[in-house]
Amino acid sequence: MSDKSLPIVEDITGLSLSYRFFWRLQYLGFSIFGPADLLPHRDPRQKMKRERARIVLRAHEVAGTPAPDEVISTAAS
Repeated sequence: MSDKSLPIVEDITGLSLSYRFFWRLQYLGFSIFGPADLLPHRDPRQKMKRERARIVLRAHEVAGTPAPDEVISTAAS
């Protein structure tokens, strides 16, 4: 695993409005109140980014559309 931070996937395929709202709220909470200075593979914010990318990737697979490279690389990390 890399020590660099993952990008937040901008593709919203398969993500409902309520999921995106609560995801941002939880991400903000981890940014303010969460643990500091963890390695990326242990950071809860990085875990949230990977889970979001996996959901988007699954939605693309179900729809039969190609997923952007950013989504594939984030989900695979």
